[in-house]
Amino acid sequence: MNKRDLSYGAGCLSSADRAQLLSIIGLCFEGIDPEAYFAYYFEQSGPTHRRLRLYYSDSAELIGYCLLTFDDSHKALSVIGASAGFLPQFRGKNNTFTFSIFEVTKAYLRRPWRTLLYADTMLSPAMFRAMAKNIATVYPTATGSPVESQLYGALNPTGLVSEVNGLPCLKVVGRKTRYSALEVAQFKASKKPEIAHYCALNPNFDKGVALLTVIPVTLGQLLSTAWKQLKHSR
Repeated sequence: MNKRDLSYGAGCLSSADRAQLLSIIGLCFEGIDPEAYFAYYFEQSGPTHRRLRLYYSDSAELIGYCLLTFDDSHKALSVIGASAGFLPQFRGKNNTFTFSIFEVTKAYLRRPWRTLLYADTMLSPAMFRAMAKNIATVYPTATGSPVESQLYGALNPTGLVSEVNGLPCLKVVGRKTRYSALEVAQFKASKKPEIAHYCALNPNFDKGVALLTVIPVTLGQLLSTAWKQLKHSR
């Protein structure tokens, strides 16, 4: 698998890459118009910096992408969002973690004094697991906490409240990941801790409800995550 990283700006993609990217978006999500989705996540104006990784097969076919958005429109903090998608045969390989953690670490080191949060409306239990199994602290937890209550009150004040932890950590987004009925059933029966946790908090992920996943980006978080990765590599 080959990769290409870039700071995204309007017009920076070839017509072929753009067409393939729209095709991947259409294959990944139901309930959306790929052009409208692309315009919203990739080209919406405002104080947002975007980093994009494109993934190619050995035959130079675009097979996936990971987009990170760095939003500085909030006075008290910066918010990192994400969008990712792959052709079905390339999913589930934890392709996005290395790129995401590298770009997030760079953003933190540029301004370590500014509050930085990764906040993503996750529709996929697999995507949640890819982050939660690799990162030291990921919200929401099953029990909630005063810190989480404050965060979700600020980031998702009109969100749906999870019956598990009492936090407004759910959001109706009007789209859903293209999973088959069998895949949905497999997720809901999974014994993998991260997937079971996701499904308990958000049992309606297959109905267009997303789990707002929040990861505070701090020095302690980065060091603890590095230590977690080191232990897993042994």
